[in-house]
Amino acid sequence: MKSMLLSVSALAGLIPCSAALAQTVPLPVGQELAWSSAASRVGAFKPRPWAARGTNVTIAIIDSGIRRDHIDFAGAITGGYNAFTNLTGTAAVNDTAGHGSHVASLAAARANGMGMVGVASNARILPVQVFQGASTSDFYVARGINYATSQKAFVMNLSLGGATMSPTIRTALQGAQAAGLLMVIAAGNEGLANPSYPARHASEAWAKGQIIAVGAVDANNVIASFSNRAGDARNFYLVAPGVNLIGAYFTAPNAYVYMSGTSMAAPVVAGAAAVVKSAWPYLTAPKVAEVLFVTATDLGAKGTDAIYGRGLLNLEKALLPVGTVTAVSSAGTTPLALAPSTSGAVAIGAKSFAADAGAFEGVVFDAFGRDFAYDFATKAQDLRPDSVSILSSTLSNRMQATLASVATPSGTLSLAATPAQSAGGDTSGSLHFVGNQGQSWAVAIGQASPILGASLAPGAAPTARLLGFADHTALFEGTTASVASLRTLDNGVSLTFGARLQGEQYKRRGLNWTPNATSQASSVEAALSRQFDRLSLGASVVAIQENQGRLGDVDSELFGLSGPARTFAVQTDLAWALSDKASLSARMTHSQTASQVGAGTSLVSSISATEATAYAINFAQRDLFAKGDQLDLAVGTPLTSRSGMMNLFLATGADSETGAPIMTRRAISLASKTPEQRFEAVYTRTLSQDSALAFAVMARQDADGISGKEDQAMMVRYQTSF
Repeated sequence: MKSMLLSVSALAGLIPCSAALAQTVPLPVGQELAWSSAASRVGAFKPRPWAARGTNVTIAIIDSGIRRDHIDFAGAITGGYNAFTNLTGTAAVNDTAGHGSHVASLAAARANGMGMVGVASNARILPVQVFQGASTSDFYVARGINYATSQKAFVMNLSLGGATMSPTIRTALQGAQAAGLLMVIAAGNEGLANPSYPARHASEAWAKGQIIAVGAVDANNVIASFSNRAGDARNFYLVAPGVNLIGAYFTAPNAYVYMSGTSMAAPVVAGAAAVVKSAWPYLTAPKVAEVLFVTATDLGAKGTDAIYGRGLLNLEKALLPVGTVTAVSSAGTTPLALAPSTSGAVAIGAKSFAADAGAFEGVVFDAFGRDFAYDFATKAQDLRPDSVSILSSTLSNRMQATLASVATPSGTLSLAATPAQSAGGDTSGSLHFVGNQGQSWAVAIGQASPILGASLAPGAAPTARLLGFADHTALFEGTTASVASLRTLDNGVSLTFGARLQGEQYKRRGLNWTPNATSQASSVEAALSRQFDRLSLGASVVAIQENQGRLGDVDSELFGLSGPARTFAVQTDLAWALSDKASLSARMTHSQTASQVGAGTSLVSSISATEATAYAINFAQRDLFAKGDQLDLAVGTPLTSRSGMMNLFLATGADSETGAPIMTRRAISLASKTPEQRFEAVYTRTLSQDSALAFAVMARQDADGISGKEDQAMMVRYQTSF
């Protein structure tokens, strides 16, 4: 078989090679990228490809040699081989036709502010001269292929072909395949239904996906009239820009010329292969080829077709993750597409600090085993309510309490029913039964219990209404059901027993509903209080169990923990009657959550025992502006973690030779460095038997435990019964 160079020189509207000198483009100033249309069109100048640029990858250009002193090849050429003289070195491959220089520049011309830029502008070029004119023999082509194979070039570009199969060239290509090279071969310029040889070998079993046949498209991404189609090599065929491309020329160190042909399209693909290889050095030739195939932009008939094969080369997409993306832990892999973890109120500040310090940064792997930098903090959404949500909930509870008072005439039993509608559309309400023997019972769904966690009553003075943010109920942010019993004994002593249950919930996040935004949690609680003349003291103990979460967090499989989280909390209360119309109250809460280990393929290996604290001080004034009104002012800190460590074991890189994950252990402190400081004020006033008005303001410093985060909110609410 006689092999020929595959540039086009005589098609209508294109510049013939015979007129190359007349059409040489002057050296531009500030137009380097404008002269690099092929590289630009396939995405070579996008951030990811530009960062890789083929560094440390060698592209063997099996062609007519190279203009070694061309300005766009400075520092790019590594060695060289002349198949005719059997000599090596750059001096042996002087280009006498111009084709090889043009092809090499499209693959790897340097980005130096002059001329044009190749797709892999930092790759090494190994020029192998197998042409000294427009044609050559199989022997010299095979000799050049064998030399490139011996030099361990990763990508081999052959912008040549012929009508018939050559056993000599096929044998050389089989040797390159066995050595792990990727061969990019021009499909031919006869406008035929199938590629010419040797590109047509791409579909043969021995090639094992290591040959890419390349056709040419014009500026509109339409198959060029001269380009051979995909045909029977469609599964291993790509198209790339190949019409009217500027490239380096052999006549001068700063010479450029327009050329067209599948010869020009092939080095665009070869350069792209070098870019992918440089980004992930451990990828094999078949994997690099398959990455380019599956990320190509579909053209023509949907899917792989006989004209465009797999489609148009898309280097930008080739450097993005393909298929299922997984995180790697010591126990296996976890799909990254799982629902994110949600961070609750207690530890969000500490986790945010760790995230800002990069403690959650690692890598994930796509379907080809390629590693991508990833910050796992993005999989831990903060679903703690903002100030507006907190105020809305506070006002709802205050106004429900203001309006809810229905008593039976007998005086032996009173019943209060407060139906309401939650933000998510779920019905909520409570029933409070009060007997005449110092006993009462309460059942509540979706709102605060009238008994559990209730503030102490300091004699005839008003009861504090803003202490709730300082107790353990931060772990119960969803629709919670509760049941409780209160027994008043002699000498002002009261005993309270109760339980809470919260199921998995959906919570609105922006315009979407996030599943499992609250975990399943339950508690049993007991409290003892003593009321004196103007002073009330109380203490309570709570045992809490959370499933699929810890301290209000809801963990996906990425951060999953084994077994339930068990928390024991102690709460103390004090209320002092300053007068019959004013009181001062305080609450402190301390909790300890037992240690846990990671579950399954979690990135968390363990979490140590964690302590959290909260406090609040509330001033209440009744009958301030009108009879029955009440003003409450409160300051304090919500339940915030003060100790504990989260231990991660995650992949932070990949071995450059094998691609095996590089695993790293990290310890993250759960102690909040800047606990939130909160101020709340609520004023309520009954307007009639059926209506009430309320005002509320809130200010938070270091909100959610995040240093420097501040927010303020104000609300006015009117409520009436029908």
